[in-house]
Amino acid sequence: MFSVNVRCKKVETPNIVSFELIPINAQALPKFDAGSHIDVVLNDKITRQYSLISHPQSDEFYKIAVLKDANSRGGSIALHSDVQVGDTLSISDPRNLFALNSTHNKALLFAGGIGITPIISMARELDINGVDFELHYHAKSPVEAAFYQELLECSFSEKVFFHFSTQPKKDAKELIGEFKTNTHLYTCGPAAYMEYIFNSAKSNNWKDEYLHKENFKAEPKAEGSEDIPFKLILSRSGLEIDVSAEQTALEAMEDAGIELDVSCEMGICGTCVTSVTCGIPDHRDEFFTADEKAKNDRFTPCCSRALSNSLTLDL
Repeated sequence: MFSVNVRCKKVETPNIVSFELIPINAQALPKFDAGSHIDVVLNDKITRQYSLISHPQSDEFYKIAVLKDANSRGGSIALHSDVQVGDTLSISDPRNLFALNSTHNKALLFAGGIGITPIISMARELDINGVDFELHYHAKSPVEAAFYQELLECSFSEKVFFHFSTQPKKDAKELIGEFKTNTHLYTCGPAAYMEYIFNSAKSNNWKDEYLHKENFKAEPKAEGSEDIPFKLILSRSGLEIDVSAEQTALEAMEDAGIELDVSCEMGICGTCVTSVTCGIPDHRDEFFTADEKAKNDRFTPCCSRALSNSLTLDL
């Protein structure tokens, strides 16, 4: 983690604000690739992840955009209301869980609302590398589309297609088309939007390995399901910890004095991933792929639970 100052705070839409963050020591910032994000520490209890927006001076300042979420747990509200120009924030080095492969023959980019933040970075990188692409941006209206004017005037504007709620809806299946060799699709936005894009692609015979998405939050547990207690067995520490139905595995371990590195606490970033040597996890994260979850050898204690009566951890 290192400290940065807020150099600029700009209202991009009625619900989206962008921030420019500069290092307090005037040194060059760590480099990053399209799709990267940083952790932003707002207080002792709130750390959130925000995608970095690529631009020519990315080594001089980082740029993020934040949606004021109606269901905010404190992060977006604090950034919109409390953080001002001149304030100091603590951030992490960039990490990338949504990497772009610029060797594709073509890339299809789909952004829903605030999901434009990593997608616009991908478009810039593809444009610089001379890779063919299309960027489809879904928003309620031009007023609520972040960076609308910028995208109209950019060097790749002819590859940007806007889809607004006020216009006749174009079917995503038609926009995506049938799969073509070495073509990949990237999407970011609300969970329902990304599911719609993925389902549209799969109905056109796209396979999972060519579909990539960025998640803002883990999926909720299935409706009607109830959490049940289970036991954590820490093989190296010799401890057995009961996890009640009302607490997470992480909370139970913290109550027992076990410290783990944590960040998002939503099963997205992978910071708290822990090895499982016995038992079957109830995976509720968005960090692992389906194949990784099937191995049942790791889990995210911040949100995942157990399907078996106990889980033995390599701790």
